[in-house]
Amino acid sequence: MQLWRLNKVLVGFGDKSHETATYQICRWPPRKLDDIHFVSGYNITLCVRLEASELETRRRKTYPLTDLFQLSQTNRQVSFDDLATLPRKLWKRVKYPEVYRTYPQDVPLKQIVEAVNAGLPVTDMPEYNFPIRILQTSTTVCTNHTQHDLVIVVKSGILGWDARTAFRAFMQRERARSPKLKVGVVFSLGLPRKHGGRFFNRYGNIISLPGISGDLLEVFEGYEDYVMDRIKMEIEENGDIVLADYEDTYYNLTWKTVTNLRWLSAFCNKYHGNTFMIIDDDHRMNLTMVARMLDSVSKETLRKSIFGFIAKFDLAYRSPMKKWFLSYHEFPWDLMYQYPRGFSQFIGADIVDDMAIASAYTRYNYAPEDVYLGMVAFKLGIDLHHVNSMYDHREYELRNNGTRPAMVALSKYFERARRR
Repeated sequence: MQLWRLNKVLVGFGDKSHETATYQICRWPPRKLDDIHFVSGYNITLCVRLEASELETRRRKTYPLTDLFQLSQTNRQVSFDDLATLPRKLWKRVKYPEVYRTYPQDVPLKQIVEAVNAGLPVTDMPEYNFPIRILQTSTTVCTNHTQHDLVIVVKSGILGWDARTAFRAFMQRERARSPKLKVGVVFSLGLPRKHGGRFFNRYGNIISLPGISGDLLEVFEGYEDYVMDRIKMEIEENGDIVLADYEDTYYNLTWKTVTNLRWLSAFCNKYHGNTFMIIDDDHRMNLTMVARMLDSVSKETLRKSIFGFIAKFDLAYRSPMKKWFLSYHEFPWDLMYQYPRGFSQFIGADIVDDMAIASAYTRYNYAPEDVYLGMVAFKLGIDLHHVNSMYDHREYELRNNGTRPAMVALSKYFERARRR
């Protein structure tokens, strides 16, 4: 983790930027933001206390092999790490969804979530409670008692200022078309990469990040000061950026996702609206169709579920030449648990706190952020609902040839429709 040029970047951004850090109360979500305020922002790392009776060292968790695979009797026990070393032919006998339960951490998560929410000690400390800090939050959304029918978090790379400008222009037009739905929009960013450009080491395999994302990393390598000065101007002009202290790259999208869950949980009103929307900055939404969907689903279902394009049969990419490469050590099974594709999701207001806590107990440094959301949902028993009118990248062309309207799709399809 890097707290990159914090003093230089954040001076003058907030009234409390020079105050000393406050004592963090061990409870999530915080009852008031002062509980997580620190010298130049907000500490959204969970504060968790272990029960006194659980202070002894825990052994690595193991499982009977027969619980995970269709085998004749054997006494062998395996851990999650052992799964990557098993012969691949054995995986033809794997038991789904039983094997997913081994994904770290396998703990009594619902019980832990209740304890953390109440400020009580827990039976297990989180192994993935990496330090994350919000360096700058929005001045227009989820602040000063603002109320919105729908808060939209846009996942945007720090170098994507052109994409954010285009998204803001689109939202101005879309709000005019749907004035009854009061929408608040923020852009979720991290910090610039300092070294490496477009090249990443993925489990010993050097991957050159393709496309515009890789191109921008290459162009702006070594220009962190310029990038942050530009971001500072963008913040001052628009007030719609949530800036956190992780390195903002494709392979840290799960950090962005955890940040988004914690920000929504800590900063946003979860009673006025029933759900939150997350979307990539290269996709767009039809707010009229969004409002129609929100009205067509029961309040209870909206508040307790995830809606999106639910992938039910996606396989892990094993080619080290692809940017989506997953090693067997990261995900030993080939069939992913069902998950909401990453381009956009709706996350219920009643589950966002639980997911924010569970993120500290669900393994990452790198995991595809949408697959990660699926694993968090699996651990918490959250229902996933497929929405036919949400289209991932080229799916709009492949699935309906543009014959039906899209609630969510790539920006180019919305631009094409506007020019007609």
